[in-house]
Amino acid sequence: MKLKNKILFIISFAPAVITVISLFFMNDIVPVHYNINGDVDRWGSKYENLIFPGIIIAFYLFWIIYIKFYSISNTDDIEKVKSNINVLYIIATIITSALGLLQCIIIITSFMLSQNSSLNMDTLFPVVNCIFSVVLICTGNFLPKTKYNGVVGVRTSWTRKSDKNWYVANRNAGIAFVVTGILSIIESLIIGGILSTLIMIIILVVLLVASHIYSYISVTRTSR
Repeated sequence: MKLKNKILFIISFAPAVITVISLFFMNDIVPVHYNINGDVDRWGSKYENLIFPGIIIAFYLFWIIYIKFYSISNTDDIEKVKSNINVLYIIATIITSALGLLQCIIIITSFMLSQNSSLNMDTLFPVVNCIFSVVLICTGNFLPKTKYNGVVGVRTSWTRKSDKNWYVANRNAGIAFVVTGILSIIESLIIGGILSTLIMIIILVVLLVASHIYSYISVTRTSR
């Protein structure tokens, strides 16, 4: 097993292992769902905490199967394939790490609330926002390094026409990701609560749409 695969494997299965160990110390009934205000609106079995780690493992299997299929079926030159596989592994590792941290937050929250510990849920939204903001920043730095593929990157009819179009679109999308991540960290620490999450989503959508339009205008102008 290659080093990148080993790292992704460990990160993908670690949340499940941590969750199983945590179950021995949890109450049988724990909070499993929260409303928009961060209040518990449903309690359930502690074993429901295993659902999210299962999803993380499913994502791991998807990434491994896709990367294997891509490496075998792709007819591009070897260097291009290797470059894309490296980026795919890096992005998969970044996203999986963020999901694992989120699962740890879920476990800590479930444990504390089930023990009647005081916990201000509003403080969790900025933490989660910052985690995914870091994912956006890291992903944005690697998007321009991708070559055309079927999973990661801006894939449209016009980005597939040339390597230049692909690079321009993914470079601008990468900038949008990085800017969104930085702005989201700042506004999450200042505003906090569910509102900061909504603002982060709005910033991401606006900047991605703007970068997409700008990229399309740029490549169509140069192709004339």
